Amino acid sequence: MNEKSAIGSGGPFGRVYILSLPSGELVAVKKLVNFGCNSSKTLKGEVKTLAKIRHKNITKVLGFFHSDESIFLIYEFLHMGSLGDLICRQDFQLQWTDRLKIAIGVAQGLAYLHKDYVPHLLHRNVKSKNILLDSNFEPKLTDFALDRIVGEAAFESTMASESVLSCYNAPEYAYSKKATEQVDVYSFGVVLLELVTGRQAEQAESADSLDIVKLVRRKINITNGAFQVLDPKISNSSQQEMVGALEIALRCTSVMPEKRPSMFEVVRGLQSLSTRTTSLPSSGLSPLVEYSSSPV
Repeated sequence: MNEKSAIGSGGPFGRVYILSLPSGELVAVKKLVNFGCNSSKTLKGEVKTLAKIRHKNITKVLGFFHSDESIFLIYEFLHMGSLGDLICRQDFQLQWTDRLKIAIGVAQGLAYLHKDYVPHLLHRNVKSKNILLDSNFEPKLTDFALDRIVGEAAFESTMASESVLSCYNAPEYAYSKKATEQVDVYSFGVVLLELVTGRQAEQAESADSLDIVKLVRRKINITNGAFQVLDPKISNSSQQEMVGALEIALRCTSVMPEKRPSMFEVVRGLQSLSTRTTSLPSSGLSPLVEYSSSPV
């Protein structure tokens, strides 16, 4: 594990290294440096909880090892990298069918963590950089439930120091510091906005300092604003489905947590877009015009 095997500059919790096993299989090893004082037995139990997860849209935890200074989580390796890296590329031109596939997969993974897996888990760090892609653009969530590994205090401290992540954080989290399913839903909504607009969630170098949520909400106030925020690189034939996805994203990023749909409702809503239906069956999604007065 050295600079040669490291990828990227590292996230808030540590760097990732790509290593080759004797079999030739590649694995991703995440080195966690900011963590609490869990006992070895507790740490082992928490890793086992994550390692038992088996879902096509969640990265497999293969194992771990630790020292006094670091914890190392071993994940399966995906060659395509992250959705965040893809969106950052100048030549980002992923077709809408692939983007919708990614959105549905991520939603399914979150719904599984929230309700189907026991114990129920929260991701707590949903962002495009933590969505890995395989060669068929099937997404897999990574960096999920790290609070269980590093401890709540260390997790909160590390996240608080990462102001760059603020766009993905639900407004209420800034003062409540309470992790909920609705906070994960908000973060997913930001990712969905990235897929619909083809724009990074936050662009510090941009003259327009608004993050993607505020930017979209401001633009839909004007005539045909909904269509103006859609990624122009996508064919017009997909616009109806994209507007449907935009509606879902806006509902997910509602300022009021109680107005956000559950991830199961999001899954059904996104799946319905293939039939050109733009409503969530049981969540009561409102038409876009109702968002015109949303605060920025």
